[in-house]
Amino acid sequence: MELLLLKSSVCLLVLLLFYKIALEPLSVHKFKRVYLLVAVAIAAIIPFITFVKYVQPNFDNSSLIFDTSPTIPLDTNFKIVEETNYLFIILWSIYALGVGLFFIRFCINLFQIISKIRKHTKVKSKSFINVLMEQIEVPHTFFNFIFLNKNKFENNQIPPEVLLHEQTHAKQKHSLDIIFIELLQVVFWFNPLVYWLKKEVKLNHEFLADQDVINQGVDTKTYQTILLQFSSNQQELALANAINYSSIKKRFTLMKTQTPKRTKWIRSVLLLPLLALLLYSFSSTKEVEKELTPAMLFQDEKEVNTRQNTLTKQIEDDLDKIGQLKINYLNQNPTLKINGIACDGCTLNLSKKGIAELILSTTNQEDITNFKLKIPGIKTLFNEGNMPNNETRQYVLKTKKGDIIQLFDIKTKSNKFKPVVIKVVDKNDENYSESPKVKKGDASSIPPPPPPPPVNPNATPEEREKQERVIKKYDKENKIIKGKVYKNPPPPPTPLHSDTETGFININDEAHFFVTTKNKTKYYNKSGIEVDKKGNKLSNIPTDGSKVIPGQKITKVYKDGKVFIKFKKTWKDDDLTLPPPPPPMKTTDHIISMAKKDASFYYNGEAITSDKALDLVKNNSELNISSHTNNGVSTVHLSEKPIKTVNGKVVNE
Repeated sequence: MELLLLKSSVCLLVLLLFYKIALEPLSVHKFKRVYLLVAVAIAAIIPFITFVKYVQPNFDNSSLIFDTSPTIPLDTNFKIVEETNYLFIILWSIYALGVGLFFIRFCINLFQIISKIRKHTKVKSKSFINVLMEQIEVPHTFFNFIFLNKNKFENNQIPPEVLLHEQTHAKQKHSLDIIFIELLQVVFWFNPLVYWLKKEVKLNHEFLADQDVINQGVDTKTYQTILLQFSSNQQELALANAINYSSIKKRFTLMKTQTPKRTKWIRSVLLLPLLALLLYSFSSTKEVEKELTPAMLFQDEKEVNTRQNTLTKQIEDDLDKIGQLKINYLNQNPTLKINGIACDGCTLNLSKKGIAELILSTTNQEDITNFKLKIPGIKTLFNEGNMPNNETRQYVLKTKKGDIIQLFDIKTKSNKFKPVVIKVVDKNDENYSESPKVKKGDASSIPPPPPPPPVNPNATPEEREKQERVIKKYDKENKIIKGKVYKNPPPPPTPLHSDTETGFININDEAHFFVTTKNKTKYYNKSGIEVDKKGNKLSNIPTDGSKVIPGQKITKVYKDGKVFIKFKKTWKDDDLTLPPPPPPMKTTDHIISMAKKDASFYYNGEAITSDKALDLVKNNSELNISSHTNNGVSTVHLSEKPIKTVNGKVVNE
């Protein structure tokens, strides 16, 4: 949103500069009126324009390689509430306050004009209504209402040229432009370009009124003298057009200006390249791949086969010359296998789940290095290895029954296989391409899923427990003996408390532990005492740890690697639901870690460099350290005295 607003502002700035330099000195005031209003619309629309560019799918080897290594889900029942972004709230509050104040100002100005119309004498003249006011005011206009001094009007002391000037404002509906700009100013009160636009629009209204008076045959010098007599330096009226002294010099200059037609055309035509430049600079382009057709696939296949035949003939010629045969062909004609099914350019019928979990292999045990997959209406998806990556799986699961999915560019290090067509069908379809059945204790010809990575030593206790659970599950389901995979029987289902959710939440700016079971939530403070939603204690003693989470016994709850709550223990065994925290990080390692986050370092309240902080902790192991991160900004305080913090801020050292 911020980028679109910035682009729109730059567009409006360029258009206003062009107006100021090239158009304002011209006498084409009606064109300038349209230009100023249309400039706002152009500046608002251009950043939202997106051009779609259709490109051919890429079949070469230069495709981007995505990380397809298996990801261990680290989701846990413990959810930590994120810190509130106070800067975001403050900025939006300031914007809303500005909109409110400017809208109130607009309503007050409108109410004042309506009140003047109701309270004073009105005299109709043709299609205009003269509002006669007791106090002396400069003549001004709001729609068809012309505000005049009553005494001067009744004594015929207002020149007809002034009346003609104000009637032009009313006749050409200049108040509509003012209302539009005022409403625009309410929404974009912070943008100085809106104020500049408003000034130029009102000045051009005066140009239009002056031009109409001169065209009625009024002598220019006489009219200029009258304008000087009736001009005023009073504060500009917000919603009305009035004669003002500050713009009188420019108006006198343009009264005498007659712009040649050639100049008008040249400067108007310059708008075309300007608009083209703005469109090119501030619009966006989106590339969409064309639909992949079988003809495109097989055309690429013919090219590959031709290259393979040429390479084979060259190798055979070289072997004949040398008289030796040292190249050992690894299965002269290997065949592609999909989920254990031999497939040489075949067509398969698989379910969405079967396609998402397909495994590619070869009859000569050569590893598949990469392949591409095409879904109707979706970009070509590149996959490294012999299985679909996470992005591909997500798109496959969104397909519909009957969709045709194409696999191509299926490669090993020395071979490339023919494209494969897969039709999305129901699992119970009579033509479903069944994979080879593997009985209990039999060796599988389908490669097993890659094993999960080892446990991360820097993981939190909750993440480490989750990773160990994934590894244990993999070992239960797969048994590898001499390079062959044997499927283990599935373990009996373990009852889970899926209806229980736990986590941390702030109550009165203090962290609390919560447990939600069957839509009923209980809250506990750091002492293990149950409280209500407002933080009021419901008891004076810590809660029994066996009554916090159904089916579990808890003595301690950890947060950020430290003991957060201790519950009452009434049982004999010492089993804990949550694992202990990892060993604390070394002080020097902590300083290095914070330096990588571009943290600010302070020693006894004075700013120091990260290198200086590292030297201090190396030479003095007794230093007190306090670290804090807020809205992405990290600070580290070092002191020889105890450090006291309130809400993450150091108050004394």
